[in-house]
Amino acid sequence: MNEAIQKNGVRAYIMETIMFFTYAFFAVSWIAGTTLTPQIMEHFKLTDFASATFISNAITVAKIIGNLLAAWFLVKLQPKKAIAFASLLIVLGSGLGVFVTEYWMFVVTRFITGFGGALYIVYFGPIVIRYFDPKRRSTINGINAAAYNVGSIIAMVVVTPVFTWLVTWQNSILFFTACSLVLFVLWLIFGEDFELNQTSNDQKTVKAYTFKDGLKDKFNYVFPFTYAGLLLLYIVILTIFPVSDSAAINPKTLSTVVAIAGVVGTIFGIMVTKRFARRLPVLRWSGLAMTVSAVIMVMTTSGALALAMAALVGFFMFLPMTALVTIPQELPDMTPSKLTLIMGFFWSFAYMFETVAYYFVGVLIDVSGFQAGLYCAILLSLSFFIGSFLLPETGGKTEDQKQAIS
Repeated sequence: MNEAIQKNGVRAYIMETIMFFTYAFFAVSWIAGTTLTPQIMEHFKLTDFASATFISNAITVAKIIGNLLAAWFLVKLQPKKAIAFASLLIVLGSGLGVFVTEYWMFVVTRFITGFGGALYIVYFGPIVIRYFDPKRRSTINGINAAAYNVGSIIAMVVVTPVFTWLVTWQNSILFFTACSLVLFVLWLIFGEDFELNQTSNDQKTVKAYTFKDGLKDKFNYVFPFTYAGLLLLYIVILTIFPVSDSAAINPKTLSTVVAIAGVVGTIFGIMVTKRFARRLPVLRWSGLAMTVSAVIMVMTTSGALALAMAALVGFFMFLPMTALVTIPQELPDMTPSKLTLIMGFFWSFAYMFETVAYYFVGVLIDVSGFQAGLYCAILLSLSFFIGSFLLPETGGKTEDQKQAIS
């Protein structure tokens, strides 16, 4: 463990905890807004759900733009202020949304919230490689990968009781905004700046990795391509599948099982990444198992088998996530600045692919029915399996990495 990590041990875990719950409560606030859509539509006198889709479009655009600009903000503002800025956007977007009088203004506030969340998810990486040695990174990566899922579970448990308690959707959203505000203040107290172009292992300062360098780097296309198919399948299962008629039992039940099994898969993914040095076999066989399980889940006429396959889909969807996000951290001469840019490309390009593919799935459903659309999403999820043959193997190559699994 290097001197910087030793000196900042306690503070590192405090910062990590604040960031984890900030992103988890971003998820809570976002899902709360989605859950309370009927009340919001009534407030703004909307009569069709098509208008409500503007919110989804706003978050998609916010993610694509925010992810790409994350590195720019990090360099210009430095880590403490950049992360504080992202956190503040989450607070402002959520809070202002309850006071606006026009629906288009509400969509703008959701864009602001989404933009803050898009910046925030990219900033997990530089914190991990700056403050945690290789032995601990797999655990922290796995925990961070579960932040949105944890937020989703919190939202499923508390949104309805909070709405019942506080009566209006405005008060409910403000309650969750207050939680994010507390976390923002805690970051101002405990957050700190650090060198952005210094490698994590030998503290060597290297040449800055620019946006232009990133566009020329083949890794920045293969990496998001690998994840994009999995992302598409996950979103289709959570949004389209529950309203389909393409399952042996209630699709909503199967979607819930997928989400819960994903948390279990994340826990096992941390253990697998710590136990086995190589990354690509974990991605390869998890990706294949996920796709096969999804096919069976949709095809089977047995309710019990559909439930089992839904559990396997969620499990194998999240099992490889720790290994996946660990790969760029193990590339040669990795710095916080370079990692931020790489993860910005990763999230932005993955969402670009998912957005286009999701629209195509919707068109296919209109033309040929739900099953055709679901099979298309499942087929495209093979990008995870294919990408495992294109990505570099970063595990098990250095002494530090060997010690990380001992």
